[in-house]
Amino acid sequence: MYRYLALAVIFLIFSACSETVETRLQLDYPFSVYGIINPKADTHAVRIFEIKQNIALIRPDPIDAIVISTDIQSGEVYTWRDSVVQLEDGDYRHVYWSDFEASARETYHLKVLRSDGALTEAVTTVPPPINLVVLEPDTLNFSQAIIPLMIEGAPPALPRIDVEYVVVGLDASGRNPVFNSVEFNYAGLEVSGTDGFLLNIDLRKDYLDIYTLFNETDNISATNIDLRNIRVTVHVGDDQWVSPVGFFDEDFLVEPGSFSNVTNGFGFFGSGYSEEIEFRPPVTLIRRAGFHIPGE
Repeated sequence: MYRYLALAVIFLIFSACSETVETRLQLDYPFSVYGIINPKADTHAVRIFEIKQNIALIRPDPIDAIVISTDIQSGEVYTWRDSVVQLEDGDYRHVYWSDFEASARETYHLKVLRSDGALTEAVTTVPPPINLVVLEPDTLNFSQAIIPLMIEGAPPALPRIDVEYVVVGLDASGRNPVFNSVEFNYAGLEVSGTDGFLLNIDLRKDYLDIYTLFNETDNISATNIDLRNIRVTVHVGDDQWVSPVGFFDEDFLVEPGSFSNVTNGFGFFGSGYSEEIEFRPPVTLIRRAGFHIPGE
């Protein structure tokens, strides 16, 4: 299962947020479009909405829309098929899909056409691949516990970097284990270099936050939190993944018109993927950060 980079876009594809947007934005656009092309997937999806006055509930009936995309480099044209998704509140979403393999650095032109000739369109270029490498940490610097991670390549945008700690907490008696997974967003902390981006994962700082989270609900001793492993997921986006507020705030981006690259419409049609790496830091750094070492 792929962990998609486009958290905001996927949320919008299937969300139950209000679609009565024309009166709020006072726009006369034919369609809104939300979706991505993922070069790691063989099927891609976009949500298409007909913007009409005072629509409060989307019906499952076919909509007046033909969706096609063109690979600019090869000239190949793909026709997207409509599917209807019903939400828990009874509302519906029209999600168009197409199965093809997208390639890095290829440009795709999406068109949504209405029978009267109205056209909504967007263009995206699939970002190039990256490679994740855990570098040798400095175990001799006793003032820190840093794991350097190199993001090799030239990604146009890194909208989200998830650093997930898989940990087990024990109470003061050393029994009653509590398994937990704590995730931190490191987006914006990467430093650009000649070979890509360097991300310094601060085990000590994250340990303090992990202990605080444990203590909110569990009677966990500060000295009994065992770090099992770290999983880093780097989300890569095309060059249009630039949030107007400087970071990816789903609550802000869900608002219609706040983040759009669509011509004669609104929404977002982009491309992206995620890369993942999992590792366990050296015992020296685990101990220095404050985590428990089994058997000690």
